[in-house]
Amino acid sequence: PEDWEVRSAVDIKNPAHPFRGGVYTYDELLALRKDENLAAKHTMDKRQICYDRTQEQTEVLIGKTLEAELDVLVVIGDDQRERFLTELSPAFVIVNGETVVNKVLSKEHTDAMPPAAQFSARASYPTDGEVVHQGEPKLANHIIATMMDNEFDVAVSEKMPRGNFGEDGIPHAFGFIYHRMLDDFKKCPDLTTVPIFINDFFPPNQPSAKRVLKFGKVLGDAIRSWDSPKRVGIAASGGFSHFVVDEDLDWRILKAMEAGDEQTIVNEPEYSYQSGTSEIKNWIAAMGALQGSGFKFETIDYIPCYRTDAGTGNGNTFGLWT
Repeated sequence: PEDWEVRSAVDIKNPAHPFRGGVYTYDELLALRKDENLAAKHTMDKRQICYDRTQEQTEVLIGKTLEAELDVLVVIGDDQRERFLTELSPAFVIVNGETVVNKVLSKEHTDAMPPAAQFSARASYPTDGEVVHQGEPKLANHIIATMMDNEFDVAVSEKMPRGNFGEDGIPHAFGFIYHRMLDDFKKCPDLTTVPIFINDFFPPNQPSAKRVLKFGKVLGDAIRSWDSPKRVGIAASGGFSHFVVDEDLDWRILKAMEAGDEQTIVNEPEYSYQSGTSEIKNWIAAMGALQGSGFKFETIDYIPCYRTDAGTGNGNTFGLWT
């Protein structure tokens, strides 16, 4: 929790914080939210409680994932200009390679990172050599074919393109699940994976929540129609609100997901799904995919982790379809 100050310093310097349809400097955001008494929500004691709950709930999800005894894990995530740069920024990408590689970050890259990013990178990337996971190209290609049949002209990649610093390992949205949660698959060595990218972050081709929900439904249809006895799980990476915490938004979407209320989700203004908060769309895609499966979404825990008086931080969210 004491390390959160490193991120706080970045927040204070950030000139553009999206929040409820506006974009604010830190001082403007502080003035806007002055009546919320947010200083009381990020004392060191409160931070420690939030940190401990986050670690506990991460362990819960790890246990549930291992208990499921999956053969394949489909991970829905996004790229933050790590591999897909402005030269090519597709809305949807299905990875159909034989392998998915999580690589050590280069020294050049880590040296260029602000201290805040260096802290978070430890959870997503190995430090003592690349880790090669097995892909599931037969499922990936079936998903691709099903998408094309349903008017989703997805991009396809056998491996990651080289992004900044010439790196071509899987980016952090996926690395966190592979490395931090599944410990490089040490307890599930036969697990294979299919990464799916949605361009949540970057205009001008961010898919709308409505489009993402439909994409998820087609994804679910594809998985259920795959002619294989293998057990397939779906994980949504990222979210909820960050880097400005918006508890009202987070609970509005979570309650809609629990109720299967599509209209609330697709009618939410697109300005709500910006910056890191846009990763809620990964969960919306998973929601669509799980419809028709008999599973119901449950919020396991929601932990608003504030780190400044202006309300910057992360809405750490944990959920399961059971």
